[in-house]
Amino acid sequence: ARSDQRARRFISRVHGGRFFAEESSSLSLSSEEIPLYDPENLAIVSCDQADWDLATKVAERHQRLEEFITVNQGEVNETNERSRGNVVPKADRAVRVTRGSEVCLYAVRPPSQGEHVYLDKDMFLEGKHRDSKAYAFRSDRAVWQNLSAQNNFRRLIATYLPADHFCNHAISYCLNDDCVFDLRFLIALLNSKISDWYFRLASTNNNILQYLVYNLPSPRFRDRRSDSDREMLNTSIAARRRGELNRCFEILEPGMKELPFSPAVRDFIIELVKRIMQIEKGRGNIARAERSRLDSEAQPYQDLIDRLFYAMAGLTDEEARGLEDRLSRML
Repeated sequence: ARSDQRARRFISRVHGGRFFAEESSSLSLSSEEIPLYDPENLAIVSCDQADWDLATKVAERHQRLEEFITVNQGEVNETNERSRGNVVPKADRAVRVTRGSEVCLYAVRPPSQGEHVYLDKDMFLEGKHRDSKAYAFRSDRAVWQNLSAQNNFRRLIATYLPADHFCNHAISYCLNDDCVFDLRFLIALLNSKISDWYFRLASTNNNILQYLVYNLPSPRFRDRRSDSDREMLNTSIAARRRGELNRCFEILEPGMKELPFSPAVRDFIIELVKRIMQIEKGRGNIARAERSRLDSEAQPYQDLIDRLFYAMAGLTDEEARGLEDRLSRML
C-alpha cells in the first residue's frame, strides 16, 4: 500500500568531496517524515540522526512561524540610494539608517566597523505611496540580520527597533501589525537556541533566507486567558523579581503540559525579554568581542527562555543538553 511505502525507511548518505566513502555520515528516515521538518520545500537535510529525530519530534508539537508573521527586507538599499543621491552626509534633514551589523542580541549598537549612514528622508519618500515599504519606519518592528557567517556564534540575531528608524537592505523585519503576537515574543523565539539549531540544519550559506525563517517551529497558545492563567503569570513574575528563576519554571510547567499552551508562558517570556533589553541597553557602547554574549545579569533570563522553549518542544533535559552540544559543534 502507498501508506506502507511512505512509512518505509531509507538511507540518505552525504559523501565529502569527490569520493564515496563507507564512513560517510548517513541518515535513516521515511518519506512521511520529510514534511515534518519542511512541509513547503520537502527538504532532506544533512544532519546527524539524533538531530533529525529531534527535529521531527519538535515539528509535531508546533506550528510554522509563517502562520504568525510577515517578513520583509529593509527598505533602504544603500547602493541604489547612493546612486540617487539620497544617502547624504549628516545634516539637519538627514536621518540615520540602521544597518545589519548594528543588530545585536536584544539591542541595536553602533557599527563595529565603518561609519553611520544617513538618509535624506524627504527625497527618499518623494513619490512613494504611504502603504509602501518605504513607510515601514512608522511602525515598531522586530529586526534581525540578513547575513550571518555560517561559523558565527549565532545565525539568528534579533532585537526590537522602535518607530521612526529606517533599516538598510542587510536587515529583515516584521512590523508590529504583521505579527499575531507581541514582537518581543518573536524576538525571544528567534534568539532561542532551539531556533538557531533548527535553522542551521537546513542552512547552506550565510544568508538568513526568508523561507527558512518562516519554517521555524513556533509554539501554539490558547487564545483566551483564564483566571488561572493570570494567576500563573503574576506568580511567576513575582518569583522573577525575587530572583527565583527555577521557581518561575516550576510555576509555569503545568501550562506547558498540554497543547495549546497557556498564554501565561508566552506573556512571561515577553516580560523576560523586556528585562533583557533593559539590561543590554544599559551596557552602552561595548567592544566588538563582547557583542557575542549577553551581560552576565541578562544571561540567566535567556537560559530560562531557552528552558521554556525546550519544555514546550517536549524535550527532556538530556535531549536539550544533547541539542546544545551538537549546536556548539555546528560552529
